[in-house]
Amino acid sequence: MAPAPSRPAPTRPLPVADRPPDLSPTGLARHFGLPDLPDRLAAVEDRLTEAIGGDRSPLGPASHRVVSAGGKRLRPLLTVVAAATGDVFDDRVVDAAAAVELVQVGSLVHDDILDDAATRRGRPTINAVEGVNHAVLAGDYILARAAELAAGVSQEAARLIAVALGELCEGQVLEMQDEYDPERTVDAHLASVRGKTAALFACACRLGAHCAGLDERTTEALGRFGLAFGMSFQVLDDVLDLIGDEERLGKPTGNDIASGVYTLPVISALQGPGGDELQQALAEGDSPAAVARAIDLVRRSGAIAEALATADRYADTARRAVAHLDQSTAGEGLARFPHTYATWALQTLIDPRHLERPVAARG
Repeated sequence: MAPAPSRPAPTRPLPVADRPPDLSPTGLARHFGLPDLPDRLAAVEDRLTEAIGGDRSPLGPASHRVVSAGGKRLRPLLTVVAAATGDVFDDRVVDAAAAVELVQVGSLVHDDILDDAATRRGRPTINAVEGVNHAVLAGDYILARAAELAAGVSQEAARLIAVALGELCEGQVLEMQDEYDPERTVDAHLASVRGKTAALFACACRLGAHCAGLDERTTEALGRFGLAFGMSFQVLDDVLDLIGDEERLGKPTGNDIASGVYTLPVISALQGPGGDELQQALAEGDSPAAVARAIDLVRRSGAIAEALATADRYADTARRAVAHLDQSTAGEGLARFPHTYATWALQTLIDPRHLERPVAARG
């Protein structure tokens, strides 16, 4: 690789708005033109609590702690909104939305074990409190409850959940195979992202379409939307691991680099002019100082700006997938949502210091 440039790379500022979009239930209700959306989401939340069972199971208390930790609940949101494009909301939609969120939570419990994570969204993980063995069983228990809910919806819903869970596992394995590999390719990374993140978003949208009895063309379009939105979401998440605000994120930044997971910005920086220096920094280990140096090199390489452009392209792909659904307010809101979410994430979750100074971009 060529030596690092002798002068700073050109810069461009991160997108800044006067006020971040309102992604509260009330704000989302306005965005999607669904006045009762907060009630619909509250019904999903209640179903999540019912499904876990609380004190009725020895795995209930720990499982309830992680399920009730909250989060953005984007996957059940998309299930509800996808069904709303067909003007449907009923118990089957609630069960499907809860099922897809339980798959997400159960997979995160297993991720915390693999990462030896002590906290998740600011709360202690099950592996940190009850131990690894309990966490393994709790993750399995949550996934079992997801399967039970999906089976109650229909055989097709159960199939969609099972397929997405299989893709999630395959995507995670692809990521693990490339840990600490500075030669990891962009294509390999994106294949992993498609499985471990985007597939479940696609599943969420397909579940909503299925519950609403939408035609095959519309169902496929919603599935493509979910897949592209999931890709954009994960690329943004990769960026936030480098320039995010730890308190707002509810987790430490630099965790990907420390655990040997080289995401799109890191891979791009490794392939750029300063790649040799970054590779040396990565080889120094996972000490805070080494991770901080690697992050600084990625920030100065221009790769973050490139990753943001990639996320924007995926968001636009998602928008185009459902552009024909603009005859309904829910469909029109769905088309706008990928860019709305990206704006919210960049305004809300980034370390404020990175809003005050531009992010380096390659000329």
